[in-house]
Amino acid sequence: MIATSCISLVCPVGYTPASAAAAMRAGIAVFEELPYRDNSGQPLRGARVEAVPPETRGRSRIAALARLAVDHIDEKAAALLPWGEMPFLLCTRDADMPGARINGILAGLTAPNGAPLAGKRSVHITNGQISAFVAVEQARKLLNERNVEACLVMAIDSLIDARSLCWLDNRMRLKTSEVTDGLIPGEAACILVVSKRPIVDGSLWLRGLGLAIETATAGNEDPFRADGLSAALKAALAEAGAQMHEVAFRLSDVAGESYAFEELVLAQVRNMRQPRLEEQPVWHPASCIGDCGAAAGLIQFAWAEQAFKRGYAPGQLAALHGSSMAFGGRATAVVTGGRS
Repeated sequence: MIATSCISLVCPVGYTPASAAAAMRAGIAVFEELPYRDNSGQPLRGARVEAVPPETRGRSRIAALARLAVDHIDEKAAALLPWGEMPFLLCTRDADMPGARINGILAGLTAPNGAPLAGKRSVHITNGQISAFVAVEQARKLLNERNVEACLVMAIDSLIDARSLCWLDNRMRLKTSEVTDGLIPGEAACILVVSKRPIVDGSLWLRGLGLAIETATAGNEDPFRADGLSAALKAALAEAGAQMHEVAFRLSDVAGESYAFEELVLAQVRNMRQPRLEEQPVWHPASCIGDCGAAAGLIQFAWAEQAFKRGYAPGQLAALHGSSMAFGGRATAVVTGGRS
């Protein structure tokens, strides 16, 4: 197994993993009117990071989120990391998703010790909602194949962008005055350390990881059976040596679309081999901070870590889910807290 630890999380309800997780646990939502309108001319609602001014848009907004995430890196964890030596994996939106340009967003950013944030070994992952899971899988391979002790994973995204909002609205996937079955845009930046051994007390342990492709997307008419997410969950459980009924709670990037809720239920049912007597709750960060795109996966890792660390996780095993509704990517991770 490998360990993961969130060392920075900047989102609409908090600027540290602890504060953000506490707010989401309490169900604090911060949706407000955005300086954008839907195709009917009505104001859109979303969740934005207060520290980034509304007039900061496009690439400048993404860069500002990245800068905030670096500025809020936990000092104790930072002192223990080999800055400048860790492979760096950057997670952003799907390659085919319209939005702000990504090039140059890390320019001038340095690690707490002054070393470049992105070292010589850098990877750019453009898989949207499942980018975090793809990055953790790649980091795991790097830890096994190369002489490195840790990898740095950074996820940044903002759906509060005219191009992204227009693209979603035209496909009736955005919650508007006329579409109630849609997502609410959000934004966030998160930094995760993936290592062979825990960097700090309370790190998560990755027990299993599964990646798959769903052919029935939100943009076609293929029969919907949740094949992709079911396969990803099955693979993660198999690697973890666990059964679905043993999972105590789940986290998901579902952001309001009924299609996504149905998929989550179908994946659970298709993998449940025996009844579970206790409740198996599902936590949805998007109910508080909206759809944060490529950052949604790392937010799940961060919240699960805080739940185990602070003792309110309802059991020993958690399953995290990622779904790129428009492009078909599906992912699941099975994690646990404490010692291996």
